[in-house]
Amino acid sequence: MELSPLALLGVFFSGLALNLTPCVYPMFSVTVALFSARGEKREERLLSSFLHALFYVAGMVCMYSALGVFAALTGGFFGAILQNQWVLLGMSLLMFILALSMFGLYELQMPAAILNWLGGIERAGTIGFFISGLCVGVFAAPCIGPPIVALLAFVGQARDPWSGFFLFFVLALGLGMPYLILGTFSGLLTKLPKSGEWLVWVKKVFGVALLGLALFYLALSLYAELLPFVLPVTLIGGGVFLGFMDQTGNQKIAFRAIKQSMGGLAVLIAAISLFSKPVQGVVWDVYAPQKIEAAKRVRKPVVIDFYADWCIPCHELERFTYSKPEVIQALEPFVRLKVDATDPDTKEVLEPIERFEILGVPTVLFLGPDGKEISDTRITGFVSAKEFVEVVQVAAQRVNHKNKT
Repeated sequence: MELSPLALLGVFFSGLALNLTPCVYPMFSVTVALFSARGEKREERLLSSFLHALFYVAGMVCMYSALGVFAALTGGFFGAILQNQWVLLGMSLLMFILALSMFGLYELQMPAAILNWLGGIERAGTIGFFISGLCVGVFAAPCIGPPIVALLAFVGQARDPWSGFFLFFVLALGLGMPYLILGTFSGLLTKLPKSGEWLVWVKKVFGVALLGLALFYLALSLYAELLPFVLPVTLIGGGVFLGFMDQTGNQKIAFRAIKQSMGGLAVLIAAISLFSKPVQGVVWDVYAPQKIEAAKRVRKPVVIDFYADWCIPCHELERFTYSKPEVIQALEPFVRLKVDATDPDTKEVLEPIERFEILGVPTVLFLGPDGKEISDTRITGFVSAKEFVEVVQVAAQRVNHKNKT
């Protein structure tokens, strides 16, 4: 399988763009926590920080590439590992521990016995950052999007593991590039003079973000219905603490005013999000194979939505797309079925995942009256209401064209 330089460049920039997805960019907070809470007592050169960041990104690249190729070649459900309750609880605990370091409550440091076994602090630090990068690759896995789905499908069809690994290697390089820069310079946060207290405050902002991420994974593992309240609670708690309670930088009147303004804005955004919940939405029926057969008998098209409780873009679709009147109206002619893939290992969920070759969530597909998928209408990742309606209209036009012929 030949890969052109232009195609590889596109894959690289797709990886870079993945940092803007909702469940990837919180990992910036993890990176800052790992690199700034290192407790080093010696002056560290920039080259040393860069090398540690390089090993950190290398861990991300290895894990993300391996996950992608494995999922593509085995037909696995990408990100499904996060459906395990104990994995989710472990993630929540890890985020909480890292958050405490951002508030200066402790310093991250390996036990002396492990340091001696690994051969000193420098080597241990390098291995530690590589392992941390591996973990970040796992956290990023559920953020499925069009670039990942396209690559998974392409590699799966080509059945060329070396080319597949190389494609995901380039994608992961794009994903890891911002972390390389952030990791190189994050260590400077621990050596700030008093004149740089505003950066200490920024470090605490990352700590609040990590606490929010810990709450998110905790809600996923225990009670997914609480997920809509995680962001408002984080914004209110963080806004009150960082804007009005924290004393960092209060000696400067201008900075204190900025803190209070941002804290007040965070609380306002939280209040708006709490009281602006959509009162309507698309009404879905639970998926069952016989319902597709019933739709075929009455010659009706079908739309199937695959979602999971741990999938952030799935919740965005529900809140910002399926709540729009134009989307509700556009889907009226369709039989609307929803597949809950929170636990993809059950027989009821495996059947539609394997039948329609679903690689991740959210995925929305459209079936014609004959029960076959309408080509080029599959949706992966979050799309706006306008984009969604455009795809529905294309699907409806093809259905009408088939009925006429």
